[in-house]
Amino acid sequence: MALGLKERERLKRILDLSDRLGSLRRRVGDDGTPVDRKTLLEEVRSIAGSVVTIGLPGALGRLETESRFEPRDVMVLLMLLNRRFESAEGTLSGREILGTLFPSTYGVLAGASALGPDSALLASGAVEPVVEGQGVLESRFRLSDTLFEAIETDVTPAGAFSTPARAYASHYEHLADLARLTGFLLRRANAAFDVDPYGNRIYEEAEPAGLIDRRVVAFSRRIAERLELTEAAESFPIIRLAREARLTREEQLILVALLVQECYYGSPGLEAVECVKMVSKSPEELLGNRVLLIESGALRRAGLVEILDPVDGKEITGDLTLPRWVSAMLLGDDASRRDPIDADSRIEFHEYLKELEDSDRFFRDLES
Repeated sequence: MALGLKERERLKRILDLSDRLGSLRRRVGDDGTPVDRKTLLEEVRSIAGSVVTIGLPGALGRLETESRFEPRDVMVLLMLLNRRFESAEGTLSGREILGTLFPSTYGVLAGASALGPDSALLASGAVEPVVEGQGVLESRFRLSDTLFEAIETDVTPAGAFSTPARAYASHYEHLADLARLTGFLLRRANAAFDVDPYGNRIYEEAEPAGLIDRRVVAFSRRIAERLELTEAAESFPIIRLAREARLTREEQLILVALLVQECYYGSPGLEAVECVKMVSKSPEELLGNRVLLIESGALRRAGLVEILDPVDGKEITGDLTLPRWVSAMLLGDDASRRDPIDADSRIEFHEYLKELEDSDRFFRDLES
């Protein structure tokens, strides 16, 4: 259940302190040596005092009480929470954590028990050892998915996605939701692979990077719920095409991302590698998903995408675009496969795109 307004305000203050811990950590060297040990220690004590004064609300507060965490345990949690927000991987080494919170040789050695196998943090399941090295200092830790999801629920305002799902009124409404989803996926790729190739993305929202994947999951579920309620869903062009060409979810999203670039930005498409990054959550998935664009893959076998100017014939090095008939089919205009858009109509359409102030108007106009 989402927190009330006052509790969410307390949580915001706690998360601000978590951000301060993240800033302190970035001032500590790779070897765990702080830039200014005395100043760092004073700031850590100041943050710890503020945490005690504010008190932990929601899931953090319940966990603190149930597991009888010490103040140092709470500080470790807040540091790992900040790391989950700023990085998709979300891990820190024991040396990074302890070198920030206990900036002395004695402090690091004494504080190591907070991350030991019998510690309250690991016993509660709040913190997970991801890569076990030679001792606590060389091991890597992360905040558990369960706790992170609970905190995300606490952060979410009451009423967000609280209304029941409703059926899609048209396939354009469904396309609009898929377009929003590709926007989140492109932002996830930016966080996961540290790239930002497109400065203007529709439906972009300012939020911590660690929440993006959760938003992708939640929004994907909402789309699935709405489709289940829609009697005409099987006749939607994107679903019909996916059924006929046996497309995976990732392949469908690539088509939608290309359609958005064409219709909203007036751009012919995206770099092939960015399309693969968009549907990948990790470097390992990225390598595996390259097969989506090989010649024998469903997208190219059915002629649903074209690769422009590949270097040495390598699919991943070119630009990906939609054939005209595919764009027309996705928009529900199958006749355009046989009757190409003439030059005058194309000019009028591009003039219309220039006048658009937002993508919502574009999808509303499609329904009129």
